[in-house]
Amino acid sequence: MQKLDSRFFSKKAYHALISLRDDEEDRYHISQPYWKKASGLVQGLPTYISTWGLHRLSGDASKFLRRTSEDTKYKGNVYRKFLKNLQEISSGEFNLEDESSLINMDLRQYTALNHLAIKLAREWSFWSTAILGEAEE
Repeated sequence: MQKLDSRFFSKKAYHALISLRDDEEDRYHISQPYWKKASGLVQGLPTYISTWGLHRLSGDASKFLRRTSEDTKYKGNVYRKFLKNLQEISSGEFNLEDESSLINMDLRQYTALNHLAIKLAREWSFWSTAILGEAEE
């Protein structure tokens, strides 16, 4: 029987948020002026995914990344980084840059992935204040 390390999600979420904040080589890096706004966005991820689902999160990531304004582009970076983190954990068969891969996924597989995403989002939410600071809107 395989034992699940209870720190697994914490480690993955923690390192993803550190990379989002500190690693300028990370494709989804966000600059310091947006950390507090990003913290608020991250804290809302569990509710967002529970209400709207991963396919809409992926769609919003694409929408925000296509915009030129830095005031909204950070949202796309946060959403896409979260999806990348989920993909790494789940070995998921979905394309980060194509929301149709989630829309057309088998229902059972999508439901399991959405459930896993909610658990991961709770970890991201927990670590967001410690890493990105108090939420600001």
